[in-house]
Amino acid sequence: MKQLNLNKLLSQALDLHRNGSIDKADEIYLEILKNNPDNFDSNHLHGVVLAQKKDFKTSTIYYEKAYKINKNNCELLNNYGISLKNIKNYQKCEDVLNSCISINASFVKSYINLGNCYAVQKKYDEALKVFNQGRKIDSSDIRLTKNIIGIYIEKFNKFKNSDDLFHCIENLNQIDVNETFDHKTICNYALVYLWNNDLDKSYNLFKIAEKKSQIVPELKTLLKIKDKSVLSHFVKHEYEQICHIDSDIDGIRNMKITQKFFDSLAMINSKNYENYSKNDLSFISTIHKIKYNKPPKTKSSLLNPMLDFKSIQNEYHTSNPSICVVDNLLSDSFYTDLNVFYRCANIFKRPYPRGYVGTFLGTGMANKPILQFSLDLKNELPDIFKEHNLSQAWAFKYDSEHKGINIHADDAIVNVNLWLTSDSANLDKNSGGLIIWKKKPDEFASFDEFNSELNSEKMFKEVNNSDSIRVPYKANRAVIFDSKLYHATDSINFDSKYINRRLNVTFLYS
Repeated sequence: MKQLNLNKLLSQALDLHRNGSIDKADEIYLEILKNNPDNFDSNHLHGVVLAQKKDFKTSTIYYEKAYKINKNNCELLNNYGISLKNIKNYQKCEDVLNSCISINASFVKSYINLGNCYAVQKKYDEALKVFNQGRKIDSSDIRLTKNIIGIYIEKFNKFKNSDDLFHCIENLNQIDVNETFDHKTICNYALVYLWNNDLDKSYNLFKIAEKKSQIVPELKTLLKIKDKSVLSHFVKHEYEQICHIDSDIDGIRNMKITQKFFDSLAMINSKNYENYSKNDLSFISTIHKIKYNKPPKTKSSLLNPMLDFKSIQNEYHTSNPSICVVDNLLSDSFYTDLNVFYRCANIFKRPYPRGYVGTFLGTGMANKPILQFSLDLKNELPDIFKEHNLSQAWAFKYDSEHKGINIHADDAIVNVNLWLTSDSANLDKNSGGLIIWKKKPDEFASFDEFNSELNSEKMFKEVNNSDSIRVPYKANRAVIFDSKLYHATDSINFDSKYINRRLNVTFLYS
């Protein structure tokens, strides 16, 4: 193959590759390799395509061929190292990336990828050393600081050493966290500040996450949803909530809803989801934006001051497994304000197939009273929560026409399940609460194995011969239990009015 033609083909392939047409680009790489198997660029770039398709093992074969041709190309060495890390050939990954640093000590990617290789092996000190070396070379590369923060978060969660939290915040204070960061990272940073009792910084970051979470889904995304009944659950809740706010029961003012918007929502709510048009789906996409989200008014006395915290802790530790039921957990004022907040905050933008809708800390639920409550609970019950910190929280509203959350376990140490809807809404006083099985998933089970609807049948088989505890529903009741125990929402028979939707709030501590 003539050099001129080869260069032209490579140029075409690179243009295709950069524009995302990796299959067409790869056809050219393979055509070149058919005629010139020792071509460095095509071996390297075909390896890149394979790695992009997650075929890391095969990619290393082509990277190795390219490496034998040119051992001094830093882009190749880094791509090779990434694939080696992904197939868990850590020692060779370290060797390749260290050799790259020897060749070109100013190539910052090498420090990032070598540090990541150490991090995945839990070699925290080595990872921090490499990331800091890279930062000395290019202090403006925020990836290095983010990786350093990530290591300190992981170390703190694992070892609960206050020095790690200090260094984490020290580095976190050096960067401007904004909407360019991914949503999960912003939420993790917000939690870090919460662990340090800095409510203001935690809240501010959760508000950034909330704004970022309101990305309107594209029409093509909604068209691809096979079971569009999930969208009807979302529409139904939005319509009922806006009608409730408009009724003035909770005294909400200045909600920015036009008559045209309301009429469109009412029309779509009256439709069968199987008949949604493209225009309907386009409208449904727009209602992912939050229209109202004012926090509870309560400033103090979030917990019921009459609670016997010593007895609660004793009940938790003497039960086997660890489960305790706490009635009247919230102060009267906070219970009332929290109900108004969840009824009126337009933040339930995550619908689920079983009819319920949800919100999370990073999607609108976080506010100072709720964050303070999570700290107060931990501080008043130290023998239960110990060194464990809030790792996630959410709220779900249910539809009595459907079932609640199926069997699952949560990846945390302590689970606090709090119920808010008035007792008068529950039409069956013996149900509506929670079923907890005295059984945990296998120690080595993956998250999906114990927290996915797809594996519910397998989970039911696991608990088939296990005893269970049924905790009936009661307003302002919290169930605090070992989060790894299998649990599920009990059967629901609540009044169908919006104000009577079953509402539970969950706090996880890890």
